[in-house]
Amino acid sequence: MRHPYGSALARIGHPPIPAGPVHPPALAWLGHPVTVVATIVLLINDHVLKALWPGLVTGKLSDVAGLLVAPPLLALVRVPALGATIATGTGFVLVKTTATGAALASQAWTLFAGPSRVLADPTDLVALPTLGLAWLVARRCRADHAVRRARTLIIVPVALIAVTATSQVPPSPSALSISADGDAITVLPDHGLPWEKAVSRDGGRTWSVSPAPTSPPTSAPSPRPSPATRACLPDDPRHCYRVVPPRLVVDESLDGGRSWHTVWGVSEGREGVLRRHNDDNHKWPWQGSTAVAVQLVPDGHVVVAANGNDGIAVRDAQGAWRRLGFSDEGFSADTAIPLRSPNIDLTTEYLVGLFTGLLALMTGLSAARRNGPQVSALSVTAYVLALIGFAVSVSYRSSLVAPLLILFGLACALTAVVLTVAAAVRARVSVRAALALAAIVACTSSSICWIFSGWVSGTPDDYSTAVLSAWLAGGAGVAASVMVGWTDARNAPGGPAA
Repeated sequence: MRHPYGSALARIGHPPIPAGPVHPPALAWLGHPVTVVATIVLLINDHVLKALWPGLVTGKLSDVAGLLVAPPLLALVRVPALGATIATGTGFVLVKTTATGAALASQAWTLFAGPSRVLADPTDLVALPTLGLAWLVARRCRADHAVRRARTLIIVPVALIAVTATSQVPPSPSALSISADGDAITVLPDHGLPWEKAVSRDGGRTWSVSPAPTSPPTSAPSPRPSPATRACLPDDPRHCYRVVPPRLVVDESLDGGRSWHTVWGVSEGREGVLRRHNDDNHKWPWQGSTAVAVQLVPDGHVVVAANGNDGIAVRDAQGAWRRLGFSDEGFSADTAIPLRSPNIDLTTEYLVGLFTGLLALMTGLSAARRNGPQVSALSVTAYVLALIGFAVSVSYRSSLVAPLLILFGLACALTAVVLTVAAAVRARVSVRAALALAAIVACTSSSICWIFSGWVSGTPDDYSTAVLSAWLAGGAGVAASVMVGWTDARNAPGGPAA
């Protein structure tokens, strides 16, 4: 409906009042007092309060403030206020409830704010009603206030800094060097821990920590000792231990270093699991065993190896070894990354299994065509789409839009299946052959996924063995599909003569 005074205002030099609802500009929304307060709270909470009082309250406060700041930031790229609010809520749900969404958010914050990590936590969804307040703020904004626009010029960069700072993550913990002095064993970390050093006075059974300084030192810090990769018993210099970076192993020598044999270590296959876990969760360079120290005790001697990203390994006086992971109290066996069934992202391997099954289906149905051409426009298009889908989906690790790439690849795979089935129906492939092929496809894909899941669990131990086994399983599946299709085509009425 046209405003009754619109024409009159235009004649006296005033712009006409627009018909319909007036959408608040993003700058005015971002400069609203509620958004400004939320931005300040976000900065103070993430840079001060989280460090002082980490826990439930400060964590949820970041979510509430972030949901007030994110929609107006999204609206800056000309997204309508309602669309920005809905998009923020949808993204928040995906990030907090799915591993893929959390991974995408981690990559996004890493791109804008350096190495970062976002964790999926469904309990954070309690903050979603905050979007209702953000929408009410958008509806009440007025566009033509010069003071608000000027204030926005200040709040825009502050808001960007605030929302990107919420997911900053410290570097991966790393045990750098170790020393034994009298009755104390001291481990110095490289970075990524809330303590400056860990000390044990009972042969590595328990640990105490010295908190990291909270203020800059008044004088130049003393240089840290270089990691010692070899240590010998004080009362027997011929009895020595050594580490060989970057492997996670400790060698022992009883003849002063002329010969060595491994007394503790992680197999190369399990070390590959630990490297993969480190890459998936921290994105920092892997470090193996970096230093070793020996301490005499009344009933023998204790050996402690600093194992970089993995923590430490301790040999007690009876000769038993333990892996200890990082904790706020120093080191603990409970926090050591498990060598079997750790949390590793196998998305790429599972996609390989899926597309191998798709290849088996396509080749089997092609071989089973008896009343149509072996090569058709439908089949060629299906193969091209399957190839594109595979190439796009498995490249997700180096892409910021990983979930979208995976979804696009899966959409290509589904379209390829539809086209292949359409070509098979047109060629009148028998139901029996189709069911047999479906069973082979299911077995092929699940076998490949099972092989890589078995590698994470320790069987097989080596990744290259898992890859070879997956190749054999995939090849067997494709060959079986072709055999089923070829046999069905020969036995069908009008098929090729034997």
